[in-house]
Amino acid sequence: MARAHWGCCPWLVLLCACAWGHPKPADLGGQDVRNCSTNPPYLPVTVVNTTVSLTALRQQMQTQNLSAYIIPDTDAHMNEYIGQHDERRAWITGFTGSAGTAVVTMKKAAVWTDSRYWTQAERQMDCNWELHKEVGTTPIVTWLLTEIPAGGCVGFDPFLLSIGMVFPQSLNLSMPTRVTLSW
Repeated sequence: MARAHWGCCPWLVLLCACAWGHPKPADLGGQDVRNCSTNPPYLPVTVVNTTVSLTALRQQMQTQNLSAYIIPDTDAHMNEYIGQHDERRAWITGFTGSAGTAVVTMKKAAVWTDSRYWTQAERQMDCNWELHKEVGTTPIVTWLLTEIPAGGCVGFDPFLLSIGMVFPQSLNLSMPTRVTLSW
């Protein structure tokens, strides 16, 4: 029976010593995502500060008499994966996932995305934004109806939203007889 000669494998001994002596990763307790409920809020280093861009957008909304503005994640061809120059939602929110819609009112800002991007959104958005973990047109419209005053105007880029997105049939709202789009 042959015995192993440890002298020929010093790297193996060193590797085992490093593996046994290496500390286990600490539990961050969710500290890799934002926590807006603490004072001051905890923001990971991956967060983008959107205060200036939101303020500028709200100033433009006020001059156009808009109560809300919708920012989808598409381009003029309704593609999900878009070129960098069309990443409007990513620019305003800091969230770079390929699926989601942002809505800005004069007092609030919110993003809707699906479960693939919840953690990414929490790591990239600052506390100016609410994350809504539901998808589809209905939750956005329902939220808008609670957030904007009666008679309020909602703005959007007509080249970025389909008619089905603007007037969803699932809401059973009476269709307007005339829609005026201006840009």
